[in-house]
Amino acid sequence: MDTLASPGALFGAAVFGFLLGGGAARRHHESVRVGRRKSDPGSRAARRTGVIGALTTGALWLVRARFGSPAGLVQHLMARRRAATGPQHRSHR
Repeated sequence: MDTLASPGALFGAAVFGFLLGGGAARRHHESVRVGRRKSDPGSRAARRTGVIGALTTGALWLVRARFGSPAGLVQHLMARRRAATGPQHRSHR
């Protein structure tokens, strides 16, 4: 199971899926770009969204590799906070 979750296996699966989906095939249709420039705010926002999406995906992959799930991260952070505050701040109900 560890071999299936290794970074090399995950990368290989991503490349295989990209190639299988036809992402590497060249498309020979001509597109006319009217009024779009690199300095266009829409294209800058689209690029920013793509970068943020990639960073979010990477962060979630690291969280899952370390804690198993985002809920595992929250449990870890809560346990650290409880340990840092100590018993003097806990309510006695």
